[in-house]
Amino acid sequence: MARPDRRLTALLGGLQPAVEARPVVYGAPSLQPLDPQLLAQVELRPPVRRGDLARLHERRPGTVVLVDGLFGGSLTVTPAECRELLDAGWTVVGASSMGALRAADLWPLGMIGVGDVYALYRLGTLTSDADVAVALDTDRGHRELTVSTVQLRAVLAAASGEGIIGAAQRTRMARLAERLHWSERSWGACRELWQSAGVPRGVIAHVERLGSDPRTDPKVRDAETALRAVLAHGYIESAAPPQRCCPVCTTPLPGTALFCSGCVSDAHETCL
Repeated sequence: MARPDRRLTALLGGLQPAVEARPVVYGAPSLQPLDPQLLAQVELRPPVRRGDLARLHERRPGTVVLVDGLFGGSLTVTPAECRELLDAGWTVVGASSMGALRAADLWPLGMIGVGDVYALYRLGTLTSDADVAVALDTDRGHRELTVSTVQLRAVLAAASGEGIIGAAQRTRMARLAERLHWSERSWGACRELWQSAGVPRGVIAHVERLGSDPRTDPKVRDAETALRAVLAHGYIESAAPPQRCCPVCTTPLPGTALFCSGCVSDAHETCL
């Protein structure tokens, strides 16, 4: 049998399709509760900080997902850094926390926002960086030390949905807790504040149990949605897009609406 021609082998090898690089994902606390098999399919990096994205310019453009990031002063990744990646040909996706913020800033330029937190920034229900900010323990895998405004409101909404508290009590508890700076708003600090305001201990204990469940954290849910969409290329619209539904109650949505009218009203009521 004749030996294969080495030149032909080399040529055919060069025609093989390039292996697509795994998406680069910046995050930690919003990703920790997710399925390890899902996380194994992406290139995980710590929460994004200023200067991190510049290193990606040394690589061939691909997909980057911003989930969690560092807050405060010179630590925060800027819209300009994200825009430079878009200009360089990267697909930039944002969700959950810092990613949702930057996607709300840059969607007109092509950054892709995913999830409820992003949608609430686009609606104007959320307006401040502090609504998603938390203090992180960098010595313990960037574990969250405090509670974000979006998680607090989601947990209280869940307690209200279970009949544990009424709408007025939910608003009252949210207002009390949101008086605390995001860097000091731990569940323990909220407990003390609520107890001093006369909230029943049983109610507080139930709210804390809900707060320990990742399923009540919109940042965790949005992170999973973003990763699954990116891995399935679900953020690329097909010729016949599926029926869009409200992410809260699954009611079919008309036109370009992000939420149904009922859930938009509930979202605004939570912010009162």
